[in-house]
Amino acid sequence: MTSDLTFHQLTAARPPIPIDYHPIDGPAQHLLVSGEQLHANACLYCGTDQQELHTAGHAYTHTGGLAWVVVACAAHLALGRAEVQAAQAVQPVPADTAEPPGPDGAARVG
Repeated sequence: MTSDLTFHQLTAARPPIPIDYHPIDGPAQHLLVSGEQLHANACLYCGTDQQELHTAGHAYTHTGGLAWVVVACAAHLALGRAEVQAAQAVQPVPADTAEPPGPDGAARVG
């Protein structure tokens, strides 16, 4: 028996898959993705399969903890890296970079 349904029609009704996404750059994220996105057949962010796709990191499923290589289109890969750079630029200065004490060893008062 054959079906007239396309692969996309068959997979469209499937529920989203929860993953822990670990990008190449940046913190882990919790996302809901399609099977196409999980299997690196579509951009992790927009779902397109019409552009060149690039490795974007790894995804770990909540059931079984399997690791999957995931991909993103060039625009979303660049956007993700820009977000990481912006977040790093606004991080507070660590306390160990405070002004050194004065010549007598006492802390300087501003």
